[in-house]
Amino acid sequence: MKVEFTFDKEQIQQYGYTVEAVRQTIQKSFAAKGLHCISNGERLSFAGCGGEEDFSNMWAILMALLRTDWFPKFAASCTWHDDDGTQEDVLSQAWKIQRRKMA
Repeated sequence: MKVEFTFDKEQIQQYGYTVEAVRQTIQKSFAAKGLHCISNGERLSFAGCGGEEDFSNMWAILMALLRTDWFPKFAASCTWHDDDGTQEDVLSQAWKIQRRKMA
């Protein structure tokens, strides 16, 4: 399992931030749970390490990001790749999380 991110550079800069600062913030969240960055190019990708908690840790991070005001604005894509080959557009679910936050 892995998750991949791309970012909207113009949107990030419009708010006075850099893509690198956004990337570092996300990387710190995954590193704190022992999840490895497997791609730090055009796409920022993280994968599980085979631990029992990898799945729940990755989703906890994703849910926390979706609850922020900045992540849904700054991410161009956020795609979950499951081990069985299925993919999920996580970013398309942000409105559900944001709506719950407001309720």
